Amino acid sequence: MAHYKLKNEHNAFTLDTSSLVHEAYLKMEKQDQVTKDKNHFLAVAAIVMRRFLVDYARQKQRIKRGGDQIHLTYGAISSPVITTPEEVLNLNEALTRLKSINNRHCRVVEFHFFGGYKHEEIAAMMGVSIDTVRRDWRLAKAWLSNELKN
Repeated sequence: MAHYKLKNEHNAFTLDTSSLVHEAYLKMEKQDQVTKDKNHFLAVAAIVMRRFLVDYARQKQRIKRGGDQIHLTYGAISSPVITTPEEVLNLNEALTRLKSINNRHCRVVEFHFFGGYKHEEIAAMMGVSIDTVRRDWRLAKAWLSNELKN
């Protein structure tokens, strides 16, 4: 429903949390993915949300109405994160390269950035310490910053 609502709205460039979660759930339900536990479910949800946002960015990039922006709102109080489809696609490509170098760093970024999880939640999902997650996050951010400058 959220997808069709956004698709049919002429000026709908905003994805809110509910729309993103609904889309992720529908995709997971279609794939009939059996989750082992809560942590596995949350991990899969973050990956599915990343894929949805990348697909959404590709769709927006194809629209020939220059200046399209993707607004992501994480809750009613937070201000939206405004990004272009190109930035989302560049981040996706950089994450793919990071995954080939260090899969754990890539997962930490996916869970934090796309899933919105806190370091404590990521540590529980991945079965590592909070310090490991924080260290991975710092290293991944530095690496991505360097990659995205180029």
